[in-house]
Parts: sequence; C-alpha cells; structure tokens
Amino acid sequence: MESVQLVQSIRLLLEYLGDEYEERLYGRDDGEKWQKEKFSLGLEFPNLPYYIDGDVKLTQSLAIIRYVADKHNMLGSSPEERAQISMFEGAVMDIRSGVSRIAYNKEYETLKVDFLNRLPGMLKMFDDRLLNRNYLNGGSITHPDFMLYDALDVVLYMDKSCLDKFPRLVEFKKRIENLPKIKAYMESDRYIKWPLQGWSATFGGGDAPPK
Repeated sequence: MESVQLVQSIRLLLEYLGDEYEERLYGRDDGEKWQKEKFSLGLEFPNLPYYIDGDVKLTQSLAIIRYVADKHNMLGSSPEERAQISMFEGAVMDIRSGVSRIAYNKEYETLKVDFLNRLPGMLKMFDDRLLNRNYLNGGSITHPDFMLYDALDVVLYMDKSCLDKFPRLVEFKKRIENLPKIKAYMESDRYIKWPLQGWSATFGGGDAPPK
C-alpha cells in the first residue's frame, strides 16, 4: 500500500528490528490490479495491508504489528505489562482513528475544528506518561511507540503547533527519528512520507503534502 495509513508503524517496527521484508506497493491506479490479486494470495480475510511470513498470512494492521512484535518478545513479560502495552496501543488508535474518521469527509475543514479541540487532552496523557521515561513502556521500545510516532507525524500536518505545549512528545518524536536504523530508513528512497491516507482523502491524500 503506497501510503502511510495503517502500515507506517509496521514499516518502522520492521526497520527498527532489522527484519528484511519485501514490500508490494499498490498505487493510485492499481485498484484493478489489487482486485485481481487479493483472492489469489491465500489470505483468509483479504485486505490491505497484508503480511506473509512463510505459512503465516495475515491482514489487519494490528494483527500484523502484534505478530511482528511477538516474534521478538516485545509484548511484555507479565499480564500487567501486556495489558499496559495493549492500553497504549488503544490510546494511540483513538488519535489515529479520529483522524481517519474525518479525513475523507468533504467537510473536513469544519470537522477538524472539533478534533483539534479534543486533541490536547489526548496528547497530554502521552506527555504525562513520558515523564522520566524514554518510551511508553519505560526504557524499552514496544510497538505502540511506533504507532504513537505515526500519529504525531500525522496530527502535525493538521496543526503545526499542536505539540508546542508537549515538550516530552517533541523529544520522543526526535528520539524515534534518531534511532540509527530508523534514521537510515527515513533518509533512504524506500521511505514513504505521503500520502497519509488513501489517495482520495480530503486530508492526507493527493500527490504531495501541503506547504
């Protein structure tokens, strides 16, 4: 999927872990191609993105990122830790899903006013969580960190000043970007910065980000 939506955090996790992968991209004009291929890949619930690892064939972005994290023992070592990681995941999805709900609406500019009014309350919870912590789970990276990075990157396109009152989130974002493997990936020609949503989205679609 030649966009950021749903898949960017998976890419970042794979890059951070150094897992080699081959990405099959479907661009704006590849809808017919995908329709022809989707039922020939052995996917039980065909959708984008999909992930194939030997006999394991998955769709749904959360299932994919959890699978990758689980392979590397990143889902927590106790019921409490696993529940917390799942909680972080859900809280990030509240932000990202909130964007997606209005991104395709023709009344996006009107709807985003309410979203941006609610956004500081959501961001504050993460900023507070990062007090004396480098990452959401403390000193070790977990997959919700990459989900949060993606969400922050997206909301900054909505409002360039939205993180001004949240210095810990600003530092967190820089910390992720400066991880050696992430930095190398972002500087490569493989890194996909845009579109944030599907091509047809009112916000985050099209060929290039707003100036």
